[in-house]
Amino acid sequence: MNKRTILFVDDDETYRKVLSRELEHAGYRVEAFPDGAAALKGLERRRPDVALVDLMLPGIDGIALIERFAAVDPALPIVMITGHGSVPEAVEAMRRGAFDFLTKPASLDRVEQCLERACKQRDLMLENARLRELVQRTGGGTDLLGSSSAMSDLRALITRVAASDANALIVGENGTGKELVAHRLHEQSQRSEHPFVVVNCGAIAEDLIESELFGHERGAFTGAERKRTGLLEAAHGGTVFLDEIGELPLPMQPALLRAVQFGEIRPVGAHESREVDVRVVAATNRDLIQDVEAGRFREDLYYRLAALVIEVPPLRERKEDVPELALYFLARLNGSRPEERRLEFTPDALAKLSAGDWRGNVRELENAVIRLATLCASPRIDGAEVDRHVARRRVETPGGLPTLYLDDLQRLAVVEALRRHEGNRAPAAAELGVAVKTLYNKIRGYDIRRAEYLQ
Repeated sequence: MNKRTILFVDDDETYRKVLSRELEHAGYRVEAFPDGAAALKGLERRRPDVALVDLMLPGIDGIALIERFAAVDPALPIVMITGHGSVPEAVEAMRRGAFDFLTKPASLDRVEQCLERACKQRDLMLENARLRELVQRTGGGTDLLGSSSAMSDLRALITRVAASDANALIVGENGTGKELVAHRLHEQSQRSEHPFVVVNCGAIAEDLIESELFGHERGAFTGAERKRTGLLEAAHGGTVFLDEIGELPLPMQPALLRAVQFGEIRPVGAHESREVDVRVVAATNRDLIQDVEAGRFREDLYYRLAALVIEVPPLRERKEDVPELALYFLARLNGSRPEERRLEFTPDALAKLSAGDWRGNVRELENAVIRLATLCASPRIDGAEVDRHVARRRVETPGGLPTLYLDDLQRLAVVEALRRHEGNRAPAAAELGVAVKTLYNKIRGYDIRRAEYLQ
């Protein structure tokens, strides 16, 4: 199990060494410093689990350190310890944000108990912060715009499906707005006051999927320094949206099936299962029936997820919605511009946009509007500008490149790097000269599927 780290500040060298040794024997990792300045440098190098700080220090005293530490690490609990303790000093330390106050000589048992409580508070604060980032209670981005009959039918279907608590599968091409559909389902359901948690199954490293979905206990594996709540448990009472469900590795599917079927999960390293109450909404751009027949997706999991199916139409089947969407995207961009620099489309430009094939659907149209707003010199965007900046021409170049379109070239480079390294993200990212996190963002942004680089 990983050791808790204590940042210990005391100018009494003998006491510092003795207590550090005792705490290390008790299973802690101790980083000890004689003054506040040295301790601040240590805090910048490494984030401890708790700070144990003497009140009376040379230079920066203990009370001042509370605020200095909080500026670097707001979640760090600070335990004050001093031989000069008094009620006013204790009150002032607590008022400034100290977790607790001990007076020398404090027994080792009392120090350990205090430190353990402080560590648990830090765990709770960090976990709550993580869950606040993960839990999304309202949708963002584009609403389900469009006045076409296809969109009217889609909105009506969402309303009917939202009235049920059955699991749902949203199918459609990349960029059609499947996550927006999931948000709308949640907002119209009886679970709308509870969390909506998004899980991108294609963007989580395979060796971390189980921990991300179901959580883990502290010390369950190397690097598990604290207990972590899984995304399914974080969505308790609400909706969990499993985006790109077709990318979920086959070995992980039985555990997800059990969670979907029985509402039961077991965090990594836990000895007992836990119950979770969630509605599962999944989405995919793949033909899962074909994946079932090919043995890449469990049939029983498919039918658990696909109790209700919503198909999102591609933009080419509702081209009458293109002008409304383009105007919406431009209006959103204009919101950040001064009035004299706001842009508008000419009827010819909207007609040109409506004629496009939009292989990337609404997402590609949004990118096109951003490109036009950025590159056009005139405040009136006309059809000629659309031809110049939006039309995609694939050409065979003298250097052998399949395209001159930058996004296509980047996508090809990512796929080829993943293929050469058999899907291993770390060496692929190194070859591309980017961070692993950046590579994951590229994979998601370009909707790169595992089947494209793993045969």
